[in-house]
Formats: sequence, structure tokens, C-alpha cells
Amino acid sequence: MAVTGVNEYTNTYAASNSANTKGSSGLSETAQDYLSELRQKYSDVNITVADFSNLEQRKAYMFSCSGSNNIAISSNIVEKMASDPAAAAKYEKVIAEVPGLGERFKKEIEAMGGEQIASGTVIDKNGKVTYWGISKAKPVENPGTVYKEKVQKQLEEKRAKKKEEEKLKEKRLEQAETAEQLLEKLKTDSQTEAAGDSAVTATKIPEEGKGAQVDYTI
Repeated sequence: MAVTGVNEYTNTYAASNSANTKGSSGLSETAQDYLSELRQKYSDVNITVADFSNLEQRKAYMFSCSGSNNIAISSNIVEKMASDPAAAAKYEKVIAEVPGLGERFKKEIEAMGGEQIASGTVIDKNGKVTYWGISKAKPVENPGTVYKEKVQKQLEEKRAKKKEEEKLKEKRLEQAETAEQLLEKLKTDSQTEAAGDSAVTATKIPEEGKGAQVDYTI
């Protein structure tokens, strides 16, 4: 989606960043030092100094953000915070609440079936605090596709179950054949032994000069 005012915001943002880091414009040295302390103190918050001249610039800022820990503060408010402890306490409380609000926004969006893109807070030149969020709806699945996938999954589960049952059946048959083979072998061995015993005969054969001997003939 095209957003107008991006170039205007980019120029404003660049000037603010330059002032924050080099002191070339925008903030006094005292305010710059204070801003550095703020960023260290609230390292989990993306603090930006920006003076939006119109709504389009504000929108451009929002669409340039990601995540939920964003706050844009007007330069005159940063100056005030740097010189007024009461103002510092008031607006630092707002900064401290940014992560919690961002997480809350994210959960609410997800609960409604959406997806968070970005969210944050803005403190304008008049000290007014506003909250914003950008989200998108998750694509709705085609009911026909969902049903088809469900049926396909059920068929696959049935095939897997049937295959498992066939394997189990084959295993049982193999075990049964092994048992039958063993019984047959035992039966055959028993019959052979019985036949062998009945075939053995003992005959006494007298030999001259010797006692009676037994001749086993099979």
C-alpha cells in the first residue's frame, strides 16, 4: 500500500537523528545527553525524536516501524524532560509502559485472528500521548480445502492402521507356522524313535570258548 509523506518524514527523521548524535540541530547538548541516558535506561524501547508536521508524516513513521516497542517523542518534550524533573518523571512513565502495551496489543490482535505488524506510542509537541497499532487479518482458509485435507488425513490414518494390522496378522501366522512345524518335528522324532526301538532285536549267539554274546541287529 502506498503511503504519502514518506519523503517528508524521512527528511525530518534524518534531521532528528543527526541532532541526537552530532548536535548539529534539533536538540540542545543537555537534551542530547538526556536522550542518550533515556536510551540506555530503556534499552528495550525504540525511542525516536520526531516532529510531525502532518498526519501523513506520522503515518509514514508508523509504517516504517516494526515490532511493538516504539515511541516517538517531540523534540520540545525531550527538551522539557531534560530540564524539568517533574516532566521527566511523567513522560518516562509513558516510556516504561511501552513494552507492556505492545505485548497487550499483540495478544488482543492474535485473539481476534489477526497478526501484528507494528505498534507504539507518540508524544506530540503539546505533550499529548497517543497509541497506535498496525495489524493485518490472517488469510481465511477455504472450507472446501479444509474438509479435503481432513478427509485426506483420515484416509492416511486408516491406511496406516490397516497396514499395521496386516503386519501383525502376518507375524501371528509366522508364529503359528513355527509352532506347528515344531510340533510336527517333535511328532516325527517320537515316531522315529518308537520305530527304531521296535526294530532292534537281541539274539544270543553262542561261540566256542566264549560265553553267550548278544548281537544287536537293526
